[in-house]
Amino acid sequence: MIQPKSRPILREWIAAGALVLIVAAAYFPVLHNGFIWDDDRYIEQNFNLRTARGLQKIWTDPLHAEPQYYPITHTTLWIEYHLWKLDPLGYHVDNVLLHAASVILLWRILRRLSIPGAWIAAAIWAVHPLQVESVAWATERKNVLSGLFYFLSLWAYLHTKWGRRIWNPDMPGKSGIGWYLLSLLLFFSALLSKSVTSTLPAVILLLGWWKRGKIGLPDVFPIIPMFLAGAAMGCLTGWMEKHIVGAIGPDFDFLTLLDRICIAGGAFWFYLFKFLWPAKLIFIYPHWQIDPLQRPWLLNFPAAAVGLILALWLLRKRIGRGPLVAILFFAGTLFPALGFVNVFPMRYSYVADHFQYIACIGPIALLVGGISRVQIGSLKCVVSALLIASLAVTTNFRSRIFRNRETLWADVLQKNPDSPVAQNNYAVVLRTRGRLEEAKEHFRTAMRLRKDSADWVGLGQCFAIQGDYQTARDFYQKAIENTPDSPEPVFRHLLAGREFQLGTAYQGLANEFPAKSHEYRLDAIAAYQRAIDLYPEYEDPRTNLAAVWMEEGNFPAAMEQCRIVLAQNPDSAPALKNLGKAYFILGQFDSALVEYNQALAVDPTDADTLASIGGILARQGRYDQAIAIFQQAIQIDPHNKIALHNLQEALRQKSRIQP
Repeated sequence: MIQPKSRPILREWIAAGALVLIVAAAYFPVLHNGFIWDDDRYIEQNFNLRTARGLQKIWTDPLHAEPQYYPITHTTLWIEYHLWKLDPLGYHVDNVLLHAASVILLWRILRRLSIPGAWIAAAIWAVHPLQVESVAWATERKNVLSGLFYFLSLWAYLHTKWGRRIWNPDMPGKSGIGWYLLSLLLFFSALLSKSVTSTLPAVILLLGWWKRGKIGLPDVFPIIPMFLAGAAMGCLTGWMEKHIVGAIGPDFDFLTLLDRICIAGGAFWFYLFKFLWPAKLIFIYPHWQIDPLQRPWLLNFPAAAVGLILALWLLRKRIGRGPLVAILFFAGTLFPALGFVNVFPMRYSYVADHFQYIACIGPIALLVGGISRVQIGSLKCVVSALLIASLAVTTNFRSRIFRNRETLWADVLQKNPDSPVAQNNYAVVLRTRGRLEEAKEHFRTAMRLRKDSADWVGLGQCFAIQGDYQTARDFYQKAIENTPDSPEPVFRHLLAGREFQLGTAYQGLANEFPAKSHEYRLDAIAAYQRAIDLYPEYEDPRTNLAAVWMEEGNFPAAMEQCRIVLAQNPDSAPALKNLGKAYFILGQFDSALVEYNQALAVDPTDADTLASIGGILARQGRYDQAIAIFQQAIQIDPHNKIALHNLQEALRQKSRIQP
């Protein structure tokens, strides 16, 4: 028989388990989802996830390793790659588990702060459709991971003597220095997962003012390290967004302070409306036209937001400080994404669902507080249950849109057909599917909506796949002409990419027209060299340049390019393979095997590398080993022509020497 003292603990476990079940039911479709936008850059094609050196670069090379310096986030992806490679299931399961853990922590924090309906608030936050973008998108690991550290840090802080001043100043106890140090460590971890969590120290002060109506030096002093770390990380992220990710140039230069104020005001009300009525959610929302001088009514949005905050301030003694705190929490947590700081997604839209992952807690607490005032207990329960159930069902259906790239971009185009990035990305999907003529039409539509060098490149790649390298070359040259002439690293890297594509077109022309192959190879060499001059760390042009030099018979030049790449990145599989090929052509089979085996260590699933190793073993008369390697390559890629042909040849050679 359960003892009376055990019942509260049992109820706690049941309540926590119910939250987990709600999360599992709402996000079950996520388990069938694949990779979508940016997942290729962050996971599928991210070679830093594959080696120990890559992990070291994630932590020690913020300007070159990843687009954003979030080393803890990328470390979790590194661990997952070594657990289940490129199976998306594991990444999605972890996102759901991280979100579920945050839900439980949020419930405990809200209850510790004596917020009415804490469990209901946590359940609504768990299954609100706005959260789908953060949970169902593998790359948004940074949101769910930083959110977990955010809640853990706040939970630990509430155990310190300074934290107890917020929720129970009369409670005796020790200073809790251990909890304080743990809170700092967890906060730093949150920052290194995603810097938007830098608002936490301001939230701590806001909670203190809510509970006691004042803020003193004892409240400010312990969170000074948090403010300093948050400011430093915010500055680093802002700099990287501009100069590394690309939040700079004509798409941002025209924005005045008045424009940004209008964006912030519009975003504030947009997010609040989407929270209250989460219908027609879109991965890429329409890009607003901001021109307050021509559209003075846009100033109504920031004015209304300021008016709301001012009204709640004036009414604080009558209705309490809670509503004001909820709105200030909402606006303050959103601040990094309100348009005052350039972030790359502003090129496409000024708003995104995942920006309010944590911020929507404020309106939720306010809403649930209103529900909790209902005097009829059964009515309160029914309203809460219906609300949670309806949100969970909506989230379940919304999660299915993130099934793959095609379902995602098709949904965006249905709701926002004038989005050039959606047109471009859907075209890329079609191109990957082999539907090249349809892809071309979407690329052309993207170009009509907005001139962008990426559209020229995408269209050129369609023609290159069809073997029309002359047309592809023309489009690549147009892309180069349309790339901004700027010394900023992001534009130099972009131009280098365009020169690289131009080089690939010339390589294709060299193969297509043997009579002019030497001339076209020289053009390719020149294009690759321009790309290298613009971006010396760019591996792809050096790798292709090595291949062209080998075709020209200049093996020392080819091997030099390979060694330059390997000096920068010892785990560059393409450079290792090129070096192995050069040694093979020169008849240095043992040296070739060393390079190919190193390439295989970087990517054990590369069937071409296995086929090359098998070919060398066969040349050396080691037929049994060669046959085993060829069979392994065919198991990975049943259509690998080299492995299939060489396997038959190795079996034939082996049969000749057997008695």
